[in-house]
Order: sequence, then structure tokens, then C-alpha cells
Amino acid sequence: MLKVELNCLRAKRTNFYKTVLQKNMLEEKIDITVYCCFILSSFGSLSENSLGQIVLSAAPSEYFELMTNISFMLEKNIIKEEKDTRTGETVYSLLEEGKRIADDMSSLLSVNLKEKTLREGTEILTKNDRERSVKCDVSYDSRRDRYDLNVKFINELNGDTILEMKLYAPDEKKAREMQERFLRNPSVIIMRTLNMFLKDDYFFFDKLDSEEKI
Repeated sequence: MLKVELNCLRAKRTNFYKTVLQKNMLEEKIDITVYCCFILSSFGSLSENSLGQIVLSAAPSEYFELMTNISFMLEKNIIKEEKDTRTGETVYSLLEEGKRIADDMSSLLSVNLKEKTLREGTEILTKNDRERSVKCDVSYDSRRDRYDLNVKFINELNGDTILEMKLYAPDEKKAREMQERFLRNPSVIIMRTLNMFLKDDYFFFDKLDSEEKI
């Protein structure tokens, strides 16, 4: 049945892809299945959260529709589901059928959609990877009429907090600017801060490449 569906898609839906997918619209179950296979083929195994973020960022598809499709793809042995033993997250990856779909059908997706997905997907995954060890947010204390930038550096192995900072900002705009600057290269800022207190060669930044310095 799946092969029949895919053959119909390949033979009869070219015009649909030209008109609908060029506008980043994904409404049919089989269409979003091809799209999900393209994403997993491009980025490898993804957590449920990351996959959902990429689809919702790059195409106006409802999250409920995506998750319905996940069930469809699992049932058809297009993808497999596993648990990340370190984070506890649900992770999806392509099975052989999914790889074939990605190879055979991804060319029908519009170039604009694929480029947007790769661009935004890379940004999302970079941000998600960073946030596993670094938390950075802006808070407002209405009682004191004060904005703060809150930074927490976390040991990914056991979840312990290594460093926690609260920086005062005169207003929200400045707090957001501080947050943006911090997130450009959080590891260098954090390690330089640690270098102020620790006497270990690991924390000396004279050895940093010029492009890593801020």
C-alpha cells in the first residue's frame, strides 16, 4: 500500500509540489511524510522536540498533524523510535524505507523549502545543543523595577550547576542586547570567567585562536 501511495505521489503530484510546496504549505499526510524523511536524512537522528521545531519553523504545519504523521511513519516502518539514555528524550531516525523515500522523493520538494529547512534546522539544532549546557534568559522584577540577565552553566553529565550569574541591566533592551552577545559565544565568556578563579592550564585563554576571542 505504501509503495502504491508513493507511486501516485511521484506520478501525479508534481503540480501540487510546484504550487503548494513552493509556498511552504504541507497539508497531505504523504507530503509531510516525504518532508520529514528529507529532514531526518539531512540532519540524522533527531529528538521529537527538535524535529517538531524544524517543521513548525520552516513550514506552516500544525504540530498535531506532524505527530499524527509520526505515528503513520512508525506504523509503516519508515522511521524508528528510541529513547536517549542520557537525556530521556524520544529520538527518531530513518529506517531503510525512509531512506528510500528521502532519496527518491526529496527532489519533488521545492528548492526554497529545502534551503529554508536546512538553514533554520541548522540554527535550531545549534541552539538546542548549546542550551543543554547553557541557560540564558532575561527576567524582570516588578517590585524592584529591575531587569537581569540570568546565566547558568550546567554539567551535561550529571546536571549539576557549575556557574550561575545574574547581571543587572538598566532596561529590557539592554538586557536583550546582553543576552544576544552572550549567546554568540557562551563557552568563551564562561571559561574566561572561570579563569579568574581557577589556576589550571585548561582555563587559560592565551591559547585561543583569534577567531574565538571576543
